[in-house]
Amino acid sequence: MSRTTIGFTFIEVLACLLVVSLGVAAAVGLTYYALLMGARAQGKATGMATALTVAIDPTPLMHSKATTLWKSDGAIGTTTGWINGLYVVRTENAGIQPAQGFANDPVSVDVYDGIRGNLITSYSTWVMRQAFAP
Repeated sequence: MSRTTIGFTFIEVLACLLVVSLGVAAAVGLTYYALLMGARAQGKATGMATALTVAIDPTPLMHSKATTLWKSDGAIGTTTGWINGLYVVRTENAGIQPAQGFANDPVSVDVYDGIRGNLITSYSTWVMRQAFAP
């Protein structure tokens, strides 16, 4: 007389649970990594948009309370402050004068994360202005 059993052994159940738990752990880890990369991409996009804005305009339009945290030395020099939750350092040096009445100055902008101080983005360009005679 032969005896047949229907069901799973304890070892088979443990192996199944191990495979399922590894899959769930991988899915959770991948979701966390996707959230981290999304936040990093959003920070870099905001940082680059801020850098492009500040490169052209050393005193951007801000709320009156925010302008107290924005320190500007005029057009030539270093401008620092907080914009969009990011710390921005804008440096403009005296450049060349391509024609009478015009000035072409190099500008570099560094944008840092407000919490840890990590460099998010850097941007460099040349800004041409009309130099008015006094």
